[in-house]
Amino acid sequence: MGKRNTEKESEDKYPAKKRKKHDFAVTPEMREERLKIAAYYRWEQKGKKHGSDSDDWLEAEDTLTD
Repeated sequence: MGKRNTEKESEDKYPAKKRKKHDFAVTPEMREERLKIAAYYRWEQKGKKHGSDSDDWLEAEDTLTD
């Protein structure tokens, strides 16, 4: 019969990759671009209703800040 792998042996063969923490600030330009895209998709999903731009923008802000 074959050798059974223990948890320790598995850890030795396949060490867990450590994730690097990326600390970078989102610039105002990056935030605005994300908001534009999110608001546009909301507008599309609602059927491209004329005059809903303010509501779509506010909803996009809500979802991106959560």
